[in-house]
Amino acid sequence: MKVKQAIFALVAILLCLNGCHDSFLEEKVYSNITPINFYKTEEDAKAALISVYNTLRHSNAFQRQIILAAEYPGEATWNNFSGEAWRTEMDQFTWTTSSTGFYQIWSQLYVTINRANTVLTYLDNIEFKTPGLKEKIIGETRFLRGLAYLYLIRFFENVPLKTEENMAEIESSNEGTSEAVWTLIFDDFEYAKNNLNPKNSGADVGRATAGAAQTMLAKAYLSYAGKPWNKSEYWSKAAQEAKSAIDNSAYGYDLEQDYERVFLLENEHGSEYIFSVEYESFMSQGWDWPTFTGIRSGDQIKLDGWSSLTVETEFFNSMATTDKRRSKTFVLSYQGINNPDRTYTYPESIAIPHYNKYIDRTDVGNGTADYALNHYITRFSDLLLMHSEAENELNGPTENALYGINRVRARAGLPLLKASDYTKETLREAIFQERLWELCQEGHVWFDMKRMNLMTTRIKKYKVEEKHYVFPVPQNELDANPNLVQNSLYK
Repeated sequence: MKVKQAIFALVAILLCLNGCHDSFLEEKVYSNITPINFYKTEEDAKAALISVYNTLRHSNAFQRQIILAAEYPGEATWNNFSGEAWRTEMDQFTWTTSSTGFYQIWSQLYVTINRANTVLTYLDNIEFKTPGLKEKIIGETRFLRGLAYLYLIRFFENVPLKTEENMAEIESSNEGTSEAVWTLIFDDFEYAKNNLNPKNSGADVGRATAGAAQTMLAKAYLSYAGKPWNKSEYWSKAAQEAKSAIDNSAYGYDLEQDYERVFLLENEHGSEYIFSVEYESFMSQGWDWPTFTGIRSGDQIKLDGWSSLTVETEFFNSMATTDKRRSKTFVLSYQGINNPDRTYTYPESIAIPHYNKYIDRTDVGNGTADYALNHYITRFSDLLLMHSEAENELNGPTENALYGINRVRARAGLPLLKASDYTKETLREAIFQERLWELCQEGHVWFDMKRMNLMTTRIKKYKVEEKHYVFPVPQNELDANPNLVQNSLYK
């Protein structure tokens, strides 16, 4: 949402001691906001919903750690030996149950879930007068809860199920919960699909829509059909939902003619946008991703970069020089910000390959963490490629299976694929490769390798084992909750 976020907090509890008499130990609450007394008006419900959206922007969520966890283990990206040890562990497949990022991601996603559950629990305290508003707020809340659970279960597989019905269960178990969690995810996205607007406008741009819900439902079905759940009957569901979203004119989705326009600040809600984490400069709601991926001491962006997420040379070389995505995906050449007469080029004056995708030099905030570019959780090309994958797994390399991938390749200026040249297995690899070129740096690759069972065959640089297809339950959580059980491959 490119609107000023609502902020609300707990009012301090004032205690008063009245001397030595019977009420000495009584707590006198003069002002206290709790879920029980907060939910009174429609505006309260809207503010509570904003608090759920705000959790996505946390550094332990989509501002930083979730993207890194999905990118570093892939073959496109590495950490350039930067920062915390967890980044190197992820890049080199040496992580342990105590690696810091797992606890950060797990705990923050449950913050999203718990806030969503609170909204869903207390909305009935409000008498809604605006027609359809209650259903819309429920739809957005359930979309966000479904999103958090989708990331949790794909990362960790065995996770506690927490809903508005069991919020009091502090020490929930993660044994035997997988099917119930998947059912909740499907139900949440289905409800959102049926109760949200096809698209939003004005101040509501950036909120979840029916199109976003249907796209994420297709992604959930796709994930459930693939490894490790292998529910093959869900390939058809994924294909159906994806094609329905592609063809729905009310959503208005389409590929941008120019790949570069997808990542321009001025076009962040263009035809390819489906759902993003929203950022805004000069309002304490910015993002540091351009700094994180920008070139350190490179005179590339106004406030300098950190070179903390960079490009594997082999991946850089894998993209054809004729690919129209290349100049936006990678830093090839630029004029200095402070020295505009100097031209920097790779590999002449730039030591290692860097990403250019989330660099828009018109995007200038008031600090290194105050950029306004949004992070795409999903966009139209992701949807097209999901449709191709589902169709291929369902029926093999048919024209239907090639529809989505060939639209993406046509925009990139690459030759179209022919069904007769492929088997199901080789087309699966081609779809993965196309997703890597198209969606690198956007937080998809680890999930793609997991779902397609490609991690141990694609990663050649480091030793990859079967356990790397799932993350361990964080040791901190195991220590705090005796009802949690570690994933079997990490015992």
